[in-house]
Amino acid sequence: MFKYSIQMSCSLNTSELQQFWDSIKCSLWRNVLGIILVAYGFACYAQPMAYITNQLSHDVSVIDTAMGKVVTTIPVPGGPAGVTLAADGSRVYVSTPEAKGFAVIDTKQHKVTNQVKAGDGGLLGIVADQAGKRIYVADWYENTISVINVADLKVVATIMVGKSPSGMAISPDNRWLYVANRLSNSVSQIDLNTLEVRNTTNVGQHPFGLTLDRNGQRIYVANVESDDVTVLENAHLKRVGSVKVKTLPYATALALDDSRLFVTNQDDGSVSVIDTATLTEIAVIEVGEKPEGINTHPDDRHVYVANWFSNSVSVIDAKTLKVVDTIETGNGSRAFGQFISR
Repeated sequence: MFKYSIQMSCSLNTSELQQFWDSIKCSLWRNVLGIILVAYGFACYAQPMAYITNQLSHDVSVIDTAMGKVVTTIPVPGGPAGVTLAADGSRVYVSTPEAKGFAVIDTKQHKVTNQVKAGDGGLLGIVADQAGKRIYVADWYENTISVINVADLKVVATIMVGKSPSGMAISPDNRWLYVANRLSNSVSQIDLNTLEVRNTTNVGQHPFGLTLDRNGQRIYVANVESDDVTVLENAHLKRVGSVKVKTLPYATALALDDSRLFVTNQDDGSVSVIDTATLTEIAVIEVGEKPEGINTHPDDRHVYVANWFSNSVSVIDAKTLKVVDTIETGNGSRAFGQFISR
């Protein structure tokens, strides 16, 4: 059609030719602009997303971290609480305590594709391995960790741990799984080759969330009832130190090349900042009411905090130690685990 239009224009006068050429140029620019806008849209959509579980509204808010707003909300029955992402970012796994299992969300379609029953008690903590082969779910009432095969979403093993397992983390080399046992006041280390508990160490009172540094050398454990963070070294779960924070510390996240640890203080409505070199609290940042889940953006600078009672997410700049944004989410935002895509 474009070739035919050019041939026909040869019979037009100079003024008509100029008008015709201008129309072609406008059309070309519109097409180019359209391509640019589409590419920009894809680029924005490709930015890291934060998947915030809202336990009371039974859904997941999806935050585009580049835009700083919720772009869609995904219904998830069963009181979604814990969250983790597949290593390749294609799926989000969300624990559903009321449904005694977890939901699988497709990150392209932004919808639930599977709902899996994985135990008889209240499943809360959930984590996916680095190889994309297994998912581990903590059963609060049965004191077990269920091991699920990603390929068919079947439970392939069950591991006994301490009382009321909650937060979990996997070492960077995919060798060890660490579990905070809240009512046993301990952390269990599980060998992922044998699926057996290798070691268990006492920490503070009622440990809940825990974080490993990027080298897998240190483990930071938030102890809800003793208002402190226990620091362990990986090899033998030996205590390195303990740091007092504010009331009811819930979960932890590292930023700025692991130099700063951020801890949500549920009853204080704040986040404590710990210098990991000196193991001292250097700042306290006010956020929303009842902060719980916390995770660091891939830029290693911005820390996202889910505020359970405020139904929002606070974004902290780890360099300035200030809240730079607050994003409204759903009802009862918990986001316990790794909720930001890479």
